[in-house]
Amino acid sequence: MIETILEFEPAIRLTAFLGILGAMALWEIAAPRRRRDIPRVIRWTNNLALVVIDTAILRLTFPILAVGLAVLAEERGWGLFNVLDIPDWIAVIVSMLLLDLAIYFQHVMFHAIPALWRLHRMHHADLDFDGVVTLTCRQSAKASR
Repeated sequence: MIETILEFEPAIRLTAFLGILGAMALWEIAAPRRRRDIPRVIRWTNNLALVVIDTAILRLTFPILAVGLAVLAEERGWGLFNVLDIPDWIAVIVSMLLLDLAIYFQHVMFHAIPALWRLHRMHHADLDFDGVVTLTCRQSAKASR
């Protein structure tokens, strides 16, 4: 099961991202909470372009390190789930929750550390903050792990 998830991880992540993005976009179009000052097509194009660029750069530069470390940890029996004898499905769920918590703390650090804030504040510069900005900011954070 784990091998299948790892094999299809990019497709699973992309499908989840696009599905949630589509649902949020449709919801905002159907029930807007306020009038927008900047046309939606310009804002969404800019924000989604940033996600594509971030993800492409990170997928090209960092996967070797992450995958190599994961293989090394598995071979040497490092890590909590290599020590505990629990079902794979529980390990997957707990791992996803822990990774999401780590991403939350990463986001807190982007706000707390001045050098990181200078990189991150562009997400907060969008005057028409909506679900697309929220989701693209979150996706950029996930791509960076």
